[in-house]
Amino acid sequence: MAATQSLTAAVDQVIAFFNARKMDLPDGLFERKTQFLINGAPFETLLGQSPNDPLILMLSRGPAGYRFTITGVQHAVQNAHIDRPSTPSDQIVEPASLRTGGPSTVSFKLRLSGQLRNTGEPIDTVIDVTLQLSPSGTVEIAAATMDEATLERIRQARRS
Repeated sequence: MAATQSLTAAVDQVIAFFNARKMDLPDGLFERKTQFLINGAPFETLLGQSPNDPLILMLSRGPAGYRFTITGVQHAVQNAHIDRPSTPSDQIVEPASLRTGGPSTVSFKLRLSGQLRNTGEPIDTVIDVTLQLSPSGTVEIAAATMDEATLERIRQARRS
């Protein structure tokens, strides 16, 4: 991640890109091997192929993995919109270890809203996000956790 940009600014930029339906990312936020977890399951294990297959790893990790995941969400949830709650307890607190070059973990909440594809059923759910950061501040692991029933509704809409 660019040294001049804070983690909070990078997350806010990702949110703005998502809401504008752009696949852009802040420079250096994700490394090539960044792993994405959805409710504890590595994304590559959810693709129905061997999670060690080089093509699966290429699609599921790093910036490509982010874009692949986001494309699925935006397909399943029409007018998908993400925001970060503005209450003080939901703010991103950047750990001191980011300034001292140590590994860090940061947790915050996002809200996803929109309508499910083909049914128009509304979605309004909170996603708990945990980022495990490298000493250089790039994201090594990005974990998203949400209500399992809502996640299944999104999966069903994605298939339709």
